[in-house]
Amino acid sequence: MQLENDLAPSSTRHRHSVTEQCLSITNPSPSDPYEDHFHKRRTFVIKDPATGREIDRYPLMDKEDVGRVVATARDKFVSWSQSTFTERKRIFVKASQYLAANAGRFAEQIAAENGKTKMDALLCDVYCAVDLLKHTAKHAEKYLKPVKGLPGTMVVPMRKNSYIFQPKGVVGVISPWNYPFGLSMSPVISAIAAGNTVILKPSSQTTRSGMIVKEIFDNGGLPEGVLQILTGTGSLTGQALIEHADIDMLFFTGSTDVGLEVSAHAAKRLIPVILELGGKDVAIVTKNADLDRAAHGVAWGAFVNTGQTCIGTEIVLVDRAVYDAFMDKLLPIVKGLKLGKGVGELGSMTMESQRKIVLAQLEDAVRKGAKVIYSGPSVPDDKGLWCTPTLLGDVTPDMDVFREETFGPLKGIIAYDTLEEAIGLANSVKYGLSGCVYTKDMKEGNYVAEQLKVGSVNINDCLCTFAMPALPFGGVKKSGLGYYHGEIGLRAFTDIKSITENTLPMKKELQWYPVLDDTVEILEEVIHLLYSGNFFRRIQAYLKLLPKVPKIIKSIW
Repeated sequence: MQLENDLAPSSTRHRHSVTEQCLSITNPSPSDPYEDHFHKRRTFVIKDPATGREIDRYPLMDKEDVGRVVATARDKFVSWSQSTFTERKRIFVKASQYLAANAGRFAEQIAAENGKTKMDALLCDVYCAVDLLKHTAKHAEKYLKPVKGLPGTMVVPMRKNSYIFQPKGVVGVISPWNYPFGLSMSPVISAIAAGNTVILKPSSQTTRSGMIVKEIFDNGGLPEGVLQILTGTGSLTGQALIEHADIDMLFFTGSTDVGLEVSAHAAKRLIPVILELGGKDVAIVTKNADLDRAAHGVAWGAFVNTGQTCIGTEIVLVDRAVYDAFMDKLLPIVKGLKLGKGVGELGSMTMESQRKIVLAQLEDAVRKGAKVIYSGPSVPDDKGLWCTPTLLGDVTPDMDVFREETFGPLKGIIAYDTLEEAIGLANSVKYGLSGCVYTKDMKEGNYVAEQLKVGSVNINDCLCTFAMPALPFGGVKKSGLGYYHGEIGLRAFTDIKSITENTLPMKKELQWYPVLDDTVEILEEVIHLLYSGNFFRRIQAYLKLLPKVPKIIKSIW
């Protein structure tokens, strides 16, 4: 299996090795800052996607390195799993304060290796992470508090029933390049808060973002070894991580194809895995929509982060009755977009392989009859991976741009005649991560939300569900497995242990050996007494059991 999360979460129809993209593998130079620790270790170079300029170099860690890291994580798990929520809260609060104080600096570093704008990095990476830190610090203890006072059963009465949450152990996290900081922080925060030790393998293109995660927790006072970072490629370093026999859980964010491989490998060892995979989110604009809000929402949902967003809008379905009016409002917004790294502009794409997928989908759509409604502005005259925002009309379900994840600034717009037709088209997509509906009729909006086969829905909004730390986040169909965020998501990083406590001082239970000769008859009558739908049969059972009560009591007390 070739684990190439460096390509994730894009479609994987076009596969290229890491060295064929934008990373080059080198031997360390005499001035290599990592040479002392990684003697004669090969390194890999990261280039800014917007300029092609080399910006960093990191050690290419191998299977032996991964083994040492896992061993440290296993050793540190013993003490960290026994830490109190008070200790964890103190670390999280301090870490959030450090992140907030350095938000601008970190956003610039994230943008440099990803190609996005500083604004996108601040909002979608840094803000979401710091907010989740504060939320988890405040609510983790409540979310993981033992659940007590649960109902029991009459056959074995007077038990105290409860269940508790215990950390799983060593959690491996493999994060993507599109939101390299935010999508690293989310699982790391939950895993650590639940008492696990964590090994984070960021995408090789966005390794610095992973280093920032560790810097933040280090400054929060997290004990050394609780969080460790693996630097390297997916096919070498990531592969070694998921194959290691001492990993207790895997969390993978990336393409569906690679996620299926990760899941299959985890299944061989019967360890849990959470997968946050590809998306093909559909926005439905009904005839009752506020068209101004719908146009602005669609434009941002479609082109934020240059369209490289798993829950970003990829297909727009518009009621034919308002199609022209909607396009009159959408086009000026899209035409006002500029390529660049300034405020409100579209940054470059991150990976050349992904840009090729977008261009291939455009070619396929036009060949099959789609019309280019708008394409522009011109691409900056430099070496960056720029891709112009493009709107397509006359898109049909047989086109790749409808069927496959695009993950770039190419969007199809389709007119529909009935709401049921729109819902059917949206649900025909094999992915099911998120979706949107724009309408002023809240009854209509909630109806659509209930009908869409996705993990989350935004009514008169887009991308918002991920930013709500109390909401569980995850996908259905080909978009993933499991959830993170919120109470459900935090508990996903734990083992649940059920406990019963007997409170009656009996020497034995009725069914324990030795049993009475008529135990079968007694049990049968008890079932009739408790559950029969025939009132007279229940009375009959009561009358049959009554004379046996003294013998039963003598047997168990």
